[in-house]
Amino acid sequence: MPVRASVSRRFTALLTVGALSLAMSGCGQENEASPAAAPTAEKVSVTHAQGTTEVVKDPQKIVVLEFGALDTLNSLGMADRVVGVPKTGVVPESLSQFKDDKYTNVGSMFEPDLEAIKKTNPDLVILGFRSAKKYPDLAAHFPTVDVTFADGGTFYEGVEEASTIIGKAVGKEAEVEAKLGELKKTIEDTKTKMPDGTGMILMTSAGKVTQHGEKSRFGAIFRDLGVKSSGQVADNPHGDPISFEAIQKADPDMLFVVDRDAAIGKSGKAAKEVLNNELVASTKAWKNNKVVYLDGQRWYVIMHGLDNAKAMIEGAVEGL
Repeated sequence: MPVRASVSRRFTALLTVGALSLAMSGCGQENEASPAAAPTAEKVSVTHAQGTTEVVKDPQKIVVLEFGALDTLNSLGMADRVVGVPKTGVVPESLSQFKDDKYTNVGSMFEPDLEAIKKTNPDLVILGFRSAKKYPDLAAHFPTVDVTFADGGTFYEGVEEASTIIGKAVGKEAEVEAKLGELKKTIEDTKTKMPDGTGMILMTSAGKVTQHGEKSRFGAIFRDLGVKSSGQVADNPHGDPISFEAIQKADPDMLFVVDRDAAIGKSGKAAKEVLNNELVASTKAWKNNKVVYLDGQRWYVIMHGLDNAKAMIEGAVEGL
């Protein structure tokens, strides 16, 4: 082979290797400068009481600031997704498992601890009712939904509204629908067990008594279970003060009583003691032993929730 031809082929080969090396080097530099973007997490749009929020699909870490929502998550088998609950204040006995240290204390329902919530790095925050006013503060930092519902509709409609929001946010819509079907049947069955007659809903707190009407948080007694009110009650979410004389005059067939002090862990006169006087004792309800002491933590603190709602309704006829 001529020397000149051999040198030419070797030079060509060197150029080829160099070009490949430069090309590979260039590719490496390109990868370093522009790393592959992390896959974007799929999200769902959840419409709630204060707007629409984009929530990551299948959230793994959830902070709950409202016990009805916590009850619903527990009912859906999602307790292991909860990372923070409000423990500054009473935690209802039916949800006592969440007192465990593995659940971060994120303040109270009225005053959530923003810094404590940040440390949990939540995918989702659920609030409502007592914590609803804090929505702007929380939504500025975390995907947040509000499950508050108005008192004007039936109790079932309220539970449906709140649990449907939660079901959408956590991807458990079918499960929520099934449990709502169970709740509807419980309400229908309990309604058939409710005696005919008039009823009055009373709440005792610090020795004082208030009366609550159809549009109150306790209105399921009237709106869902068909009890006739023993008299007109002003549309006041906190109830109207009522005297023992007025209770005697109304003379209801049934009394439904909530002990607020017991519900929130305050010491004071128990409801039975507050109402035990000649005036109340002269009513048909008292004389016929038709006084139902509702579970205050379920009716006053938790208020809704898929399991709690069933227990509330079933408890409304106990002893009648």
